[in-house]
Order: sequence, then structure tokens, then C-alpha cells
Amino acid sequence: MASVARGANGLAHNGDAPLVKLALARFPNLTRAERTLLERADIDNIDRGAFAVCGSSADPADPSNDPKDAAKWPHDRDVRASLIRWLAVNRAAAERIDPKGLRALGARIVGPLDLDQVRVPFPIALVRCSIPEAMSLEAADIPSLDLEGSYTSEIWAPSLNAHAFVRMAAEQHGHGEFHASGVVILSTAKADLFNFTGGHFQYSERPIRPYGDPALKMALVLFNIEGKAEVLMCCGFESLGAVLIDEANIDRGDLNCSGGRFINPGGVALSASGANIGGAVMMAPHPLGFGGKVGFMADGRVSFEVAHIGALFDVVDATFGGKAGDGHGLFAGGLTVHGVFIWQNVSLENGAILDLSAANVGTLLDDERSWPQPGSLKIDGLTYKILGGSASSYPSLKSPVDARSRLKWLGLQAGSYPQPYRQLAQALRERGDDAGAIEVLIAQQDAHFHNSSWLVRAWAQFLKTTVAYGYRPLRTVLWSLAVILLGRIVVAVGARAGVMRLTWPETTPPPAGNPTAGLHPLLYSLDVFLPLVNLHQEHYWWPDESASGEYRLLGQDITIRGSILRYYLWLQIIAGWLLSAIFIAGVTGLMHND
Repeated sequence: MASVARGANGLAHNGDAPLVKLALARFPNLTRAERTLLERADIDNIDRGAFAVCGSSADPADPSNDPKDAAKWPHDRDVRASLIRWLAVNRAAAERIDPKGLRALGARIVGPLDLDQVRVPFPIALVRCSIPEAMSLEAADIPSLDLEGSYTSEIWAPSLNAHAFVRMAAEQHGHGEFHASGVVILSTAKADLFNFTGGHFQYSERPIRPYGDPALKMALVLFNIEGKAEVLMCCGFESLGAVLIDEANIDRGDLNCSGGRFINPGGVALSASGANIGGAVMMAPHPLGFGGKVGFMADGRVSFEVAHIGALFDVVDATFGGKAGDGHGLFAGGLTVHGVFIWQNVSLENGAILDLSAANVGTLLDDERSWPQPGSLKIDGLTYKILGGSASSYPSLKSPVDARSRLKWLGLQAGSYPQPYRQLAQALRERGDDAGAIEVLIAQQDAHFHNSSWLVRAWAQFLKTTVAYGYRPLRTVLWSLAVILLGRIVVAVGARAGVMRLTWPETTPPPAGNPTAGLHPLLYSLDVFLPLVNLHQEHYWWPDESASGEYRLLGQDITIRGSILRYYLWLQIIAGWLLSAIFIAGVTGLMHND
């Protein structure tokens, strides 16, 4: 058998490779880039699966492979989009493609790539390529789609099913960024991994295929996607327009937005409302090369309303920017975080809102620097099991856990709501700070009565002064002792001034020369003060309202009138009933039960 010569491309041939021959029957005048792509993809190629170098250099970092300059590329770097589709739908051609699929470096894809409803049997990797016309992959089925470092127009791919990953990211060695000049639609798509690391996305004023409300200015749409591993929008990711990932289901992985920039002034910057994320949400710094750390930044509304997070919600060194009054900030009403909600070193600019109303988190770990301006905090309905993290778990993160600091935090709310106070008190009790819990509950009552009428406020002040709204009922004992001792002094002065008289006709006349025999001022004060108690003093003695007498105090004679003494004793009787009732209500919890 004659020997078979092998070409530089590694193919055994007596002419063109089999895949090239098949293509020539349909696509005459193949460009150099198309031939290279076909040869590298041919299953008989020794180097099958290697990237087809469509330019002059195999180095992705070479300036000649920068797709932003694709308009200057020669015609021989063109790859027709129709050729790629033909390879996917033609059975004979598809069977000759290596399982690693079509892999091109530095090609210019000519024409719109239409793979709607197509089951693509091989992966497609177009790295540092120029794809100036729209791509359409609606309901396509493909092992993986890799557009690392490429420049594209709009991408229409709702219900795309990628068995492994969808990658629209910076080239993995950092040699080039992915750029999409129009909206990328991946709603209801499925993949193990969605990787947009270092990618640049932006809305189009005149989209080729209008989608949704144009006022949203959508840049990247991931409605209801299903991801088994992660969704990466980190490490230099940037969107000029809304990123929408509402109702997404990320089974076991994270939503990583660390080091990302989400820019949509006056609108939605990032929305993951209703999303179910099994791992963590991260909006924190991420190392970029050797240049230190760049934190998460949003200009516009960030929404995680009614989202469900399995492990961690991590917001550290983040900035929420926007103009005053445009409704920017983090809106996470109804959010559930089973693990830790970290909110540290966050900048909330120009009145940015932090809305955690009706949210539920395992551990709340925030810091005072990251609290919003007064009136911009919404935490009514927020529940948390633990306030502040343990030093062993988060040694570098400090969170205020004292009542005074936390009352300042509650004071940032736009209104007064009882639930945040009760929740804080419960958390302080869990930490063993019962005194702090009572201080918070007293502050709750202060806030409750703040806007009441003057009469109600007066009554509230009385309750606060006497028993701290029932949270310190033993205070009534001290007040009672004070009233009783004062009553003892008043009665003794009245007796000395001669205005106390035996009641008549219930009692017999006193012994001669001793009109107040048997009157004991302390027992009399107790008898007047204590309800339902009879010490046989008040019944027999009472001030004579028509009498008056002199009492010498510090060398001065003071006139004591029986009528004034009588008024005082009436007040003491009333005080006895009130303080006794308040004491009983406070001890039994009736006063402050909700």
C-alpha cells in the first residue's frame, strides 16, 4: 500500500479534508479562515479540536486578534454564519466534527447566525471573534457556547439549553473583554454554568428585535434561568442598562457579582427578585490582576425582593450610587437568607435606600458606617435569629450589639413600627442582655406615644416614670414608699398643728388633754394609701376642713389648714389605687402584653 502523505494541518489527505470537501459542495470559494476551521474540526485531524487560528497569530493577546479592530481585518478571516448553521444541521457534516466542536480564534462571523430550534451536536467556541450581526439561538440545544473575548451585537437565546456552560466573558487569561453592543436575552435558558466574568453588556436604543419594556433599558436578561453551578457577573463585569435575573433558579451555586459594575441611572441596575439561589450572593471586592481590589458598584435600583438564598448574602466594600430622589439602593423586602446577611463598609450615596422589610435572615452582621441616612431604612417585619457574628466565624467584621447603638439604627426608619423593636429586644435577650432588651422595649413605647395628644403623652410619661411602661414594675415599690413616707410627714404636721379630729359619731371623745391620742402618722399613711386595708386609723381620724393651726419649721411659723390636708389625703388615696393597679399589671405582664 502506497504511503499516505500528511499535510501541515495533520490530516491524511490526497487533497482536501473530508469535511472541507463536504462544505465545498455547498459553499464554494471557502475563505482561509473557513478552511482552517473545517480542517481543525475534522474528526480525522491529528490535532482535532485545536483552535482554528483565523488571523496571523495564535496568541489571543496579540493586537492582531483584538475584535474591536475587526473592520480592518482582511476578507480571508471571514467565516460565514450560514456555514456554521449548515455544519450543525447537516447530518453528514455534523458526524465528521470532533466532539470538541468548532473552535475559532480571531474570526469575523459574516451574516446573522441563526440556530433557532437547532440541536447542535457539538460545542461552539468563538474566542476573540467579531460577530457584528445578531445571533439567534432560541430553544437551541448545544453542549456549550463559548464567546470569550468576542465582540457581538444582540444575542437572542431564550430557552437555550446548554448542557455544560454559556460563557460570554473576558478571555480566561485576561487578554480581552467580551462586549455585546445590544441586549443579550437568555430568559428560561439552562446551563450548569453561566459565566459573564469581565463581560461588558449594554442596552440598545434601537434593538433589532424589541423585547419587553424599552424604558427598562435592558442589557442582560436572565429571567427564570436554571443553573446548576454558578452565575458569574464578577471581576470587571459591567452593564450599561438593566441586568434582570428574576425568578432564576441556581440550584447549588452562587450568584457572584463581586467587582461588578451595574449602571442604569434612575432605573433598575440589577434585579433578582424571586430568585432561588442555593449558595451565596456576593457583592464584594474581587482581585483584579495586580491592581488591588475593586468593589461592587451599582447606579440604580438593586432588587432581591422575595429572593431565597441558601447560604450567604455578602455585601462588603460596595457602593450604591444614584441621584437624590431616584429611588436607588438595595430593595430586598421579603428576602430569605438561611445563613448570614453581611452588610459591611457599604456606601449608600445621596439617600440610597436599604429595604429589608419582611426579610428573614439567620445572622445579621452589619456595621454603623453602612447604615443609610435617616428615613431611608425599611426594616419593618425584618427577623433575624442572631445579631452580630462570632469572632471565630468573622474575626474581621464587627457589628454593634448594644442597645444604644441599635436604637440609633431603629431611629433611621421613615416611620415608627413596633415589630423592629420587639425583634431587637428578642435578639438582645438571646445574647443575654436583658437590660438592653428592656431599654429597647421602653423606647418602643416612647415611639408609640410620640405623636399622641398631650393628655395621652402625659399619661404615658406617668407610666414611664413610675414603672417604665410595666417593664420595671418594682419601681412602684419605691414610689409607694415615697408616698407613704410623705403622708406620714403630712399627717404628723397636721396632728402637731391640731387640725386632725376624731370622726363623729363613730368614735368616743378622746381622753382629756390629748386630742390626738391613738393617732399613729405612719400607720395612718399606710391605711390611707393601701386599698382594701383597714388599720383602724383613717376610719377614726380625719382632717377638720374648718380648722387651722401653726407649725414651726426652721424657726418660722407656718399655717396648716385642715382643708389642704384633706385634699392631700384624697390624692394619696388615688395614688394608692393607681400604683397598686400598675404594680399588679406590670408584674403579671398585662400592661405590656401585645
